[in-house]
Amino acid sequence: MKKIIYVILFILVSIGLYRHVNELTLGSEKVLHVWVSSEEYEVLKDLNPRFESMYDVDVQMKIVTSEQVLSTLPLYITSSESPDIITASHTLISDLVAMNAISPISEVFETFNILPTVKSGFKVKGEYYGIPYNAQTDILFYNKEIFEDGISSFAQLNDYTDVSLAIDYQSIYHINPFITGFGGYTVGIDNFGDTNFYDIGLNKEESIQGLTAMLHLLDKKLLYNDEFDVYQSFINHITDLMIAPASLIPSLETVYPNLGYQAIPNFVEEILPYTYMRIDTYQVTRLSQDKELAIEYLKFLLTDEVAAARYEMNRAIAPVDYENLISQDAYYTVIKKQLHRSVPLPNLVEFSYVYLPFQQAAQQFLMMPDRIQSIMDEAVGCINDELESVIQ
Repeated sequence: MKKIIYVILFILVSIGLYRHVNELTLGSEKVLHVWVSSEEYEVLKDLNPRFESMYDVDVQMKIVTSEQVLSTLPLYITSSESPDIITASHTLISDLVAMNAISPISEVFETFNILPTVKSGFKVKGEYYGIPYNAQTDILFYNKEIFEDGISSFAQLNDYTDVSLAIDYQSIYHINPFITGFGGYTVGIDNFGDTNFYDIGLNKEESIQGLTAMLHLLDKKLLYNDEFDVYQSFINHITDLMIAPASLIPSLETVYPNLGYQAIPNFVEEILPYTYMRIDTYQVTRLSQDKELAIEYLKFLLTDEVAAARYEMNRAIAPVDYENLISQDAYYTVIKKQLHRSVPLPNLVEFSYVYLPFQQAAQQFLMMPDRIQSIMDEAVGCINDELESVIQ
């Protein structure tokens, strides 16, 4: 009888130990918490299983917009669901570094083959942070009935007296960064707190002529404060040209039968206008319980497979040179060309402009197209005075 009791007890203990060990095994399963945008959620929900099988991990996604990150992240400091990876605009990198919220990945950053012009936007205090997965930049839209072969230079438009261009005046800041500094200079504070004077090369006579040509295309009645009004004026053929985000192409093609689009053309031969771009990024957080695994996921996010799926779903393009082109159509070619000639909008905390806010600057600049050179001369004088005071 005692033997039977001992056998039963042994079996019960064994079952209990098995359950306990099994629970420990399940509890130790690797989990990667990732914050994504709603668009990225749709892209990754069918692709994550491949990564999960490769690394025996459960990727749990939560939709949190870039705008919500700064206010939401502090609430997860002690949470078991604290994110390993977050999505954020690259303009927030400095804020996130100041909050001690993200980890640098300088040791692997160079392996991502990110466009050289973009890299500066990811560097804070000598360290690189995150990866880009989408870059928003502007291109030129036009009517193919009027411009059958496209537009090679704004100088080409001198022969057209009735052509007009539509731009939201607030967006001119993103198209011509020298408007913020009046004359090709962006004056700011670098990552180490030192005053830097970035001559971005647009204080040249050729560039002034190019800007003047573009400004002359603007009918002052066509300056809008609302982006929708800009797009509507182009759709309704009130204007013939429009500088606007490339993300509009799919929707514009459905309502504009003769839509043409290209990278913003040269002002003058071999003189390219600069455009600013806003970049969506993924960042590894300080809260991450497995930073090595998080970095492997970043690598996964920039693979050709993920890039192709993202492109096919929402036409998002990362500022990265892929070994294999993810698409051969005109859209991809135009966007990649424009990204190569774009510069990233600086991290907001890292730069302090000494001139007018860009909205006021753009508006004032448009009101005085004939005073471009005098404004630039005055600005250069102010910069020289500021430089002398810094040196002293």
